[in-house]
Amino acid sequence: MTERFDVVVVGARCAGSPLAALLARRGLRVAVVDRVTFPRDTLSTHIFQTQALAILERLGVADEIRATGADLVGRVDFRLEDLHFTRVFPQRPGDIGGCTSVRRYLLDPILADAAAEAGADLLMGARVTGVVEDGGRVAGVRIERNGSDSVVEARVVVGADGRNSAIASLVGARKYNVTANERFAYWSFFEDAECGEDPALVVHRWQDWFILAVPSDSGLYQVVVLPALSQLPRFRADLEGSYIEHALNCEPVAEVLSKARRVGKIFGALRWECFFRQPSGGGWVLLGDAGHFKDPCAGQGIQDALRQAEALAPVIARGIEGSNDALDRALAEWGRWRDKDAVGHYWFAQDMGKEGPAPAALCEVGQWLLEHERIDGLVDVMCHRALPSEIITPPRIMTAFLRLLARPGSDRRALVREFFPLVAENIHRQQLNQRPQYVSAEVATGPGMPA
Repeated sequence: MTERFDVVVVGARCAGSPLAALLARRGLRVAVVDRVTFPRDTLSTHIFQTQALAILERLGVADEIRATGADLVGRVDFRLEDLHFTRVFPQRPGDIGGCTSVRRYLLDPILADAAAEAGADLLMGARVTGVVEDGGRVAGVRIERNGSDSVVEARVVVGADGRNSAIASLVGARKYNVTANERFAYWSFFEDAECGEDPALVVHRWQDWFILAVPSDSGLYQVVVLPALSQLPRFRADLEGSYIEHALNCEPVAEVLSKARRVGKIFGALRWECFFRQPSGGGWVLLGDAGHFKDPCAGQGIQDALRQAEALAPVIARGIEGSNDALDRALAEWGRWRDKDAVGHYWFAQDMGKEGPAPAALCEVGQWLLEHERIDGLVDVMCHRALPSEIITPPRIMTAFLRLLARPGSDRRALVREFFPLVAENIHRQQLNQRPQYVSAEVATGPGMPA
């Protein structure tokens, strides 16, 4: 059996379903394919910030998000070594809050239902087994569902199926600028937490300690601990004790949890790699984590998926009216936008996820921003509303370094040993931005890919 659509989106979670809803509302015939049925949990920080909330409001699902019981948190409690501040999330027209946490087995069905209500066909419990080719161009997918095989043809195949994307593998999309994690993550939820009337998103990173915490849906409180990899043996030996110790070492979290009880599982992610993938080719495009995965220490994955979906929808809707070549050029142009939009935050997330203390010069820049009432810029970086290079500028880093050197009692040798590798790393990153470093050539060239 063969069905014909304008677009087939593989992956029904926080990248694929919003895109499908936006395309269906523009009058396109859209199919959404996912190998699981909802509700179904998935590994995620569950946290999303200001811009994601605004996009969900425009998508028309903000009331459903509120109905989960999730607080729309208005403040951030931020610590980076000795830098510490509490700030209200800067708001713009159309914003509805600073951040929140909604568990994915609640969030993803809300988004999938929005796609279905917009007119998209949801093919849940369907496994993609291959892609359809037409003249060297991807023209659909083969799926297996309920024991039967079928073909879903489309002008555009969107891989929104996560960092282990089947579509990316089938089309041979290459990874580039790959980095490895230096921390691991465990998270769980607590009931009867005392969050107060004005709760905050807690982001505390000092030495080898790193904690994210925020009120979640259903009256729960979520705590994510991100220890250095060197601590992994201790966590494996005593997960419960090590997790609780790490969480309670953060003072504001300890206060919130003073009478709380942990419920459910402790979830974990121990190893990952961060990457960009070639964003598009003939008849296909990658969205969300399928095309770009940054270190989860920055907690920007859900927000980025929604941001990319909202940007991609009009590109597909306009391109679908023209020739295949024009459509593919439009997808390639979107891919260049994606890389430009994401690259600064990619390196920012890697810095957040590094093992050990943060560089003194970066902390000094943060202190200067706080003293000069410009710290909102750093909060905007966390919400992907400002580029890191606009806030943590080279002149500010150099000035901070010189100020530290001039400070009485400073360890000048230690500062120099720390600073110059920081400069060299930044130069190397700029080179990678211009000339990406791809994974080895053993990755096969797939359909829709130049040989």
